Amino acid sequence: MIPPKSEQGYAMVAAVAGIAVFAMMALALVQSSQNEIVQVSAEVGQAKAAAAAEAGMAIALNGLLTKDRANRWSIDGRLRKAGFEDASLQIRIEDERGKVPINLLDDELAARLMEAIGLGFGGNARIAADSLVDWIDDDEEPRPDGAEADYYRPRGIRPRNGPLQSVDELTQIRGFNRKMVEQMKPFVTVNFGSGGFDARYAHPRAIGVMLDGGVDSPAAINRQRELDGQRTAIELGDAIDLVGRPLMISVEAKRPDGTRSKRQMIVELTGSETRPYIIRAFE
Repeated sequence: MIPPKSEQGYAMVAAVAGIAVFAMMALALVQSSQNEIVQVSAEVGQAKAAAAAEAGMAIALNGLLTKDRANRWSIDGRLRKAGFEDASLQIRIEDERGKVPINLLDDELAARLMEAIGLGFGGNARIAADSLVDWIDDDEEPRPDGAEADYYRPRGIRPRNGPLQSVDELTQIRGFNRKMVEQMKPFVTVNFGSGGFDARYAHPRAIGVMLDGGVDSPAAINRQRELDGQRTAIELGDAIDLVGRPLMISVEAKRPDGTRSKRQMIVELTGSETRPYIIRAFE
């Protein structure tokens, strides 16, 4: 039966509308599939970047463990470039004994640490310095501008009264904030080990804190020139023994698609053939 002409127009509109609905549903499914493909592709890219960063760690360890001293990688913090598959790698090895050991600071060194990040010696610098030493000491007597349990209790924080477990823990201490901690990260450590401070491969700001003369001392300036390539750095040679020395390996991997991954770990070389290194920290 053929519908009247007056109804044929409505039928056509309904048919077109139905086709449009199905087309929109199909488009939504296609877009959803495309989004899933993009997401999976991004996840695969990120996984490849992470694998490249892990490979960079292995490359750095191999450079440290080689028995050929002429080709052994230095621990002076210089940037090294390498590649793994399609990723470019940037690798640094730093001497943790060339950084400020925040768990071993006294009042004077804590004050110098504040000066090294530009806080000077007054106001918040005194609060942060006193509170830091209060945090790591084992008593409940606050320094004049410091803080102990009574200050932290209303804030739901329990002071450690012992060594910090990470540099980020500084953000919990009175007088500190995230910006300050990020400024300190390149030259402070909680993995100093049992040896003394060694200026040979130290960060310039660490030299300014740990040695007399401050950040403008000749030793700090000369070390900065070495890092900038304006002065020849000391070569590794036979003068330094890496066994038992905490070292930080930092790797950043970047792939052509823009995915990237960063890895960082603290290692100690053991001198053993069967277990040549120990990982102290990893992130």
